[in-house]
Amino acid sequence: MTQEFNPYAPPRAALEKETNNACWREDKLLVMQVGSTLPPRCVKCNQPALTPIKTRKIYWHHPGWYVLFFLSIPIYIIVAIVVRKKADIAPALCDAHRNRRRLFLAIGWGGFLLGLGLVFVGISLKSSGWGIIGGISMLLFIIVGMIGSRIVFPTRITKEQVRLKGCGKAFLDSLPQISF
Repeated sequence: MTQEFNPYAPPRAALEKETNNACWREDKLLVMQVGSTLPPRCVKCNQPALTPIKTRKIYWHHPGWYVLFFLSIPIYIIVAIVVRKKADIAPALCDAHRNRRRLFLAIGWGGFLLGLGLVFVGISLKSSGWGIIGGISMLLFIIVGMIGSRIVFPTRITKEQVRLKGCGKAFLDSLPQISF
C-alpha cells in the first residue's frame, strides 16, 4: 500500500531518518556497535537534535580496578589509564537539554571558584573554618557539576560494542528492543 502525498502533513525530517541499524536497546541500556552513529535525536527526550553534534571520547575500565584506589591513588590512576577502553560517540541534545547541561557546568565551575575563594579567605584570615568550608564546597560543586552535566556514561566497552546508560525513556523506546 502506498502512502498518498499530504501537503499539510508535518515534515519528516531528522526523527524518521536513521543513520544505521547498529544501535538498539537492552532494557535501560543503549547498545551500539563500535564506530556506528546514533540517530540525530536528543538522547534524553527524543526531540530533533541541534546540529552540529559533537563527537566525544568516553573511557571505561572494569569496576574491579577501583580496589587499587584504596591501596594507592597514584597506582590506581596509572593502572586505570593503562587498562581503560575508549570509544567515540556523538550523543545529540535538544536545545532544552543542552541549556540544562550548560547550567550544571556553570554551577560546577562557579561553585568551585567560590570554594577556592573561601580557601584563600581562610588562609588570609588564618581561619581554618573558612578553609574547610571552601574545600568541602569545592568538592561538592565539582560532583554536582559532573553528575548534572553528563549526557550518557558507559557501563561497558568491548571491541565490538559500547553499552551506555543515561538515555531517556522516550529515546530508548524509539530504538528496537533486543534481549538475549
